[in-house]
Amino acid sequence: MKDTKPLLAFAAVLEHGSMHAAAHALGTTPSAVSQHISKLEQVHGVKLLKRSTRKLSPTEAGMVLAAHCFRLKRALDDAHSALDSVKTEVSGDVRVACPLALVAAADFQAALLNVAEQYPLINIQLAVNDGILDLQAAQIDIAIRGGETALNAPQLVARHLADWRWQIFGSPDYLKNKPVLTPHDLHKLRWLNVRPVRYDLQNGTEMYHLEIHKTWHCGDLAALRHLTLAGLGVSVQLAGDVAREVAAGDLQVVLPEWTLPSVPLYALTPHRVQSAKVAAVLSCLQNSFQAA
Repeated sequence: MKDTKPLLAFAAVLEHGSMHAAAHALGTTPSAVSQHISKLEQVHGVKLLKRSTRKLSPTEAGMVLAAHCFRLKRALDDAHSALDSVKTEVSGDVRVACPLALVAAADFQAALLNVAEQYPLINIQLAVNDGILDLQAAQIDIAIRGGETALNAPQLVARHLADWRWQIFGSPDYLKNKPVLTPHDLHKLRWLNVRPVRYDLQNGTEMYHLEIHKTWHCGDLAALRHLTLAGLGVSVQLAGDVAREVAAGDLQVVLPEWTLPSVPLYALTPHRVQSAKVAAVLSCLQNSFQAA
């Protein structure tokens, strides 16, 4: 294990971006991490890191070594997780990170209910955050993220949960006197948005580029849903986020035959092999989302 320490230290520096952050994650000192990196450079006769104004980044040689270091780290993590997974009692805390808008989603709540019913000794610890958390530093067991950028972290393991489509929604009260028969009618509506309203709508082979300049802006998708429910206008939401409201008749889809892009949802974990408690929560998540 002694010879693996410099390699693991190098992986930690790349993952966390600095000697101090790597030292914190490894439970050691920045000087010890620096010595490990220096030892690697001396043994192999190459420079592994270059320093910018904000963080350390790998040289060409460092990039070659990085892939092997991350594989080593995953193998060691998997070995420890494999030992944990032989425990027959499924119990303990499981930390799950997710965006605020997902908390109200029917599929996510169904997964949590299944955990509560099937595994009463598991305690879910929710970290609700719209940012991108460092799973290792924040001690997160599972993070739920959307979009292909969720796959950009090679040190994380991604499991596909579902594909949710963006759609335009409004309350029945707001829409009752505002007939929307074609995409051109969308310009007559009041728009509530998180980001600029620029979308390519598709109906079979027909395309329509929608761009709305006059909008009401709200910086949070969950808050935007409440404003839409209140009848203040229409907004673009993920269908899975508002499935309960649509089923209850509180929201309706505008121009359902015109489709917008979909977003893949993933459950990300820092280890490939899971402890029994994390595997149980992952199973509940996959069953709830994929059954929808």
